[in-house]
Amino acid sequence: MLKLLRVLVLIGALSIVALGAVGGGVGVIVGLLGPAGDQLTMVTAAAAFLFLTVSLGAALAWQSWRSMQGQESGPFQVKRLWLWGLLYVLALVLGQLILAADLLAVLLFPPLHVVVAVLPPLILLVLVGLGLRWPARWRDVVLQTSSGAFLSAALAFTLEAVFVLGLLFAVFAAIAVQPGGMELLEMLAERLQDPSWLQDPASQVSLSRSPLIVAGIFFVLAVLVPIIEESVKTVGVGLMSYRRPTISEAFLWGVACGAGFALVENLFNTTGGLDVWAPMSLLRLGAALLHCFTGGLMGLAWYFSIGEGRWVRALALFFTSVGIHAVWNALAAGMTLVSLTAQDGGAIEPGGMLAGFGVFALLALLVLLAVLVGLVLLALTIYVRKRGQATETGRGDVPNSLGQVAAQVPAEGVPEESL
Repeated sequence: MLKLLRVLVLIGALSIVALGAVGGGVGVIVGLLGPAGDQLTMVTAAAAFLFLTVSLGAALAWQSWRSMQGQESGPFQVKRLWLWGLLYVLALVLGQLILAADLLAVLLFPPLHVVVAVLPPLILLVLVGLGLRWPARWRDVVLQTSSGAFLSAALAFTLEAVFVLGLLFAVFAAIAVQPGGMELLEMLAERLQDPSWLQDPASQVSLSRSPLIVAGIFFVLAVLVPIIEESVKTVGVGLMSYRRPTISEAFLWGVACGAGFALVENLFNTTGGLDVWAPMSLLRLGAALLHCFTGGLMGLAWYFSIGEGRWVRALALFFTSVGIHAVWNALAAGMTLVSLTAQDGGAIEPGGMLAGFGVFALLALLVLLAVLVGLVLLALTIYVRKRGQATETGRGDVPNSLGQVAAQVPAEGVPEESL
């Protein structure tokens, strides 16, 4: 059975590489040949897709092949991590300068965008691994990161699209049965088909002032999205539960799933607003921290539910993850909506000044939340490390893994090496 799973993982990884190479390459060519106004966005998005699928897919395929050959995986260690941080800063500065000067941006900017998007979640993952002082394997980290990037992201975005479409259908149906509802829907359909109306700031401001639209945005972003994403983000940890992970392994695997999920969002969420690329990239630092943190919480939820049977604690961790994610999304959505009001009110008008202060206040709250999440992630890493060490030396009163509970199972019944 394990051999079959390894083969399936290898086939899936190679398929991802092939799809990414073809789709990303074609996307880059189409972008270069497309309209001048859309070239940079299209090429950047295609380059991001190409890098994600080919690089991470190839790493997964390599680890799968080595596993099939019965070769051991090396320890998860990274030297000179400070170089990664320096590279991030340089790429961020150079990328913004190239965008501002429009200096061969369509050729020079996409690689810098990839560097800025990829490094933050990977640095966080390495830092957690170093903090745990646990001999983790590259194979496990690559597998869980790939799970978060490919499996969890695809599940989350598909479910979100289905629920949002269902919600829109329900709203349109409710409007249609009202007097004059069909005329309103026809007018809205005509406006949505007009790109100039969608890009008009006045239209955006009018939409942001609609109570129904604002309520729908907050429901989707602060309720629906957190529940879906936290439910599927660490599905890879659940699929690997037969390995009887220790608490340190489950926590690190969860962080890896969150890092993979953050990779996808970082690569694609900023391509639609390249005019404010640097500020959005800096905000993505907090988002990457959030995903890694909630991924770690959900990794612990898997451990406590399956490893110790503490379902109440696992549910508490799940709702904590959802709650923190919901607060972050609500603050980010609120800042976007208030910023539209600030643009409409003017910089010197009382309304515009008040809206500008609101944007600053919400941004400060986002930064504060990111700092708090970082501190709690540090404390949680220390807690997991100490608990794991205490159990290994016989000081813990609770089993650290299902492997200790099943210590009397014959050795041949437990796989030593697997993906």
